[in-house]
Amino acid sequence: MNRFALALTLSLSLGACAAVDGNFMGGKTPVSAASKEGATAVAFEPMSSVPPAPIKEDVPSLLSSDVWVPGYYQPVAGNWLWHQGQVRDQKDGYKLIPASYREQGGKVYFTPPNYIKK
Repeated sequence: MNRFALALTLSLSLGACAAVDGNFMGGKTPVSAASKEGATAVAFEPMSSVPPAPIKEDVPSLLSSDVWVPGYYQPVAGNWLWHQGQVRDQKDGYKLIPASYREQGGKVYFTPPNYIKK
C-alpha cells in the first residue's frame, strides 16, 4: 500500500477527513466568512499545536506561465491535513504568497496560499 493510500485509510478510520485533489471527504469542512472586499473567504479553526514539518516535494519543471504552490498543512476537523504542492497558472500582476502559520495566545492560526497584487 503506498503512503497516500495508507494516510487516507488511517485518517478516514480515525474519524478525520482527507483531501483528494483538494476536495474534502468526511469530517468538518472550513466555514465561510465574508472578507473586507465582500468576497467569500474561508475561516479556519485555530489549532493548539504547530503543524508537522513540511513534507519534502520535488518541484516539477515549470513553464513561464506556471507557478509552483508548495505543499502545506491545513487544519481540518482538529487535525493537520497535508495538501500536496501543485502547479497553477501565473496571474499577471499578482504574486503568490505561500501558506503561513502564526501563533497568538497559545493558538496557531493558518493562512492558505493566496495571490496578492504586485
